Amino acid sequence: MTRISTGMRNPRNLSADAKGSIHDDATAHDLGFRGGTVAGDIHLEQFGGIAVEAFGDQWFENGFVSMYFQQVTTDNEPVDAWIDGSGNLRNAGILTPEGAVVAEGNVGIGFDQPSALYSRDRRPVDPSSLRMMKDVRVGQKTDIQLRYPNSAGQMKRLQTQSMTAPLDWYSGASPWGGPICTPLTACQLLVAGTTDSIAAACGPFVGMYGAIEVRHVNGPLFLDVEYVISGEVLDVSDTPKTEVLWFR
Repeated sequence: MTRISTGMRNPRNLSADAKGSIHDDATAHDLGFRGGTVAGDIHLEQFGGIAVEAFGDQWFENGFVSMYFQQVTTDNEPVDAWIDGSGNLRNAGILTPEGAVVAEGNVGIGFDQPSALYSRDRRPVDPSSLRMMKDVRVGQKTDIQLRYPNSAGQMKRLQTQSMTAPLDWYSGASPWGGPICTPLTACQLLVAGTTDSIAAACGPFVGMYGAIEVRHVNGPLFLDVEYVISGEVLDVSDTPKTEVLWFR
């Protein structure tokens, strides 16, 4: 398999109105960014089509996309998502027109080989040395959630043509029955609310995705199915300016 890519697409900053977040222009400027940033899960949505091109329908059955973000983009800035290599595990990433790396990682199917993020040295630290997450512990359970995927948001992205890589399966019949979740919708379902109790204990902070992995274990997620969401803390780490929570 040769390298395949989406070509340049223009992800939108769908959270620009979220005041006080990294996606809000004023807050982003205060933190030294050019403007409100496009969320990492929006970038993941660009991989659905080329993942199916690379691996077939199986990618939505037991496939994954695993990305570590290197730099941010702002609203409507062009990026190209790519997959390269052969076999069940392939290198992947996102580039700007100038060749700057927005994200790097891998895409694959099956469970034989670790993903880019599971292979990564997360550089864990003793939580007691941290300021905001000093009370977080490895193995700590995240908040259990019971909810449906955000089907309205997915349909809106399709209708407004703000989805970077639409598939017919996202709005109608799919090989598994009804419409399925995009990688973005799947990420929102799995993440929203799960770390609220941890966040509440941290005090004021501005959060952002540094890395994301979405893995299908037993088929795709469906828009019309209610799911129980649970998880646990894998690690905590830090940099000179940030504290990092790794969870699944």
